[in-house]
Amino acid sequence: MGAAQEGETLGVTQNHHSARLRSVRSFLGPGGKLVKFGKDPSDAFILVCQDGVGWEDIYYLTGFVGTSGVVLITEDEATLFVDPRYSRSARERSCCNVVCCEDVKRLSPLHAALDHLFLKKPSRVSYGGKRMRLSAYQYIEKALMDSGRPVELLDLSNLISNMRRRKNKAEVELISEAAAIASKAFIETLPSAKVGMSEREFAGRLDCLIKAGGGDFMDQVPIMVSSGERTSLPHALPTDKKFERGDLVMVDFSVRRAGYVCDITRMFSLGEPSDEAKSFYAVLQWAQSEAADLLKHRTSASAVDAAARLVIDEAGVGDLFLHGIGHGIGLCVHEAPSLNASSKAILSEGDVVTLEPGFYKPGWGGMRLEDDYLVGRDKPSKLSEALGSDLFAV
Repeated sequence: MGAAQEGETLGVTQNHHSARLRSVRSFLGPGGKLVKFGKDPSDAFILVCQDGVGWEDIYYLTGFVGTSGVVLITEDEATLFVDPRYSRSARERSCCNVVCCEDVKRLSPLHAALDHLFLKKPSRVSYGGKRMRLSAYQYIEKALMDSGRPVELLDLSNLISNMRRRKNKAEVELISEAAAIASKAFIETLPSAKVGMSEREFAGRLDCLIKAGGGDFMDQVPIMVSSGERTSLPHALPTDKKFERGDLVMVDFSVRRAGYVCDITRMFSLGEPSDEAKSFYAVLQWAQSEAADLLKHRTSASAVDAAARLVIDEAGVGDLFLHGIGHGIGLCVHEAPSLNASSKAILSEGDVVTLEPGFYKPGWGGMRLEDDYLVGRDKPSKLSEALGSDLFAV
């Protein structure tokens, strides 16, 4: 579970959340946008957060942050159901009606929400959220089957996912703040790196400075630190391995600020990097630059990937580039759109994406350079500009 700490003023206001709820409600009912788009009408839309899974969509629509909660939306109203732990904070922070399950004598928010839903005698109910526990889905499915009337369950997960893609000014500012916190923490941690320090210790020092600098305490994305040959592992959690003279070190880290994340990867060398390392890193810088030139409205995501891949292919390490060039970020560190060779996505103004060219050679090691960009009408803005893109040496 993440987002701003309790009581912190959010850059995203209740007006933003209210507008998002109105947008969802406009899809529902017999005269809603679903019907206008040629789809079957939906009487209600339900989002579930259980054990901290699925908080992002509920926060996006209501402003509420918690490990448990259910939002039930119809064309006429939106209601947030919570348990007693969150009754006060939900009423203070949410932009919709709030019902505590204890007040209606139900054991859980989901139980209370479904009871409320059945009073409306729905024929079709939509569920949303790319992240929903299977147990929650099965509970809803069984409750609808046991309701004594035929109720169709529809998947509308892409609705919120597509809404979350286009970032408003407040969201972009929060991601930029996260990147600024990340940059400052990394620059302040770097001088402490030395031969004999463990990957784990470096990650811990970086994490402390992130938190002290204003990063959210909840739902921290793990900091990945690898050194030496371990950098050939694209996603490697830190271990007790000690830094050695001449090691390349890869640091992939995120900072969450009032719910929104940045995602950055930087490399540094223990001692002066070799000419080979400098040459390979220059390839990554060039590949990222070529891809960034295409980050504009109506460009295909696959074309951005192809631009970077061509540079890396020509350097002779294309077969070692093991992932797509990037992905969207926002409330999640990986969200729409995906930027890879098979992606069908078309970039839109307001998308915030990573560009992370890399290569991974077992026995030698790997390198990656990752930055965050706002897609513009004609050109992008680099949100992680403050950290520069050099290969650091300590």
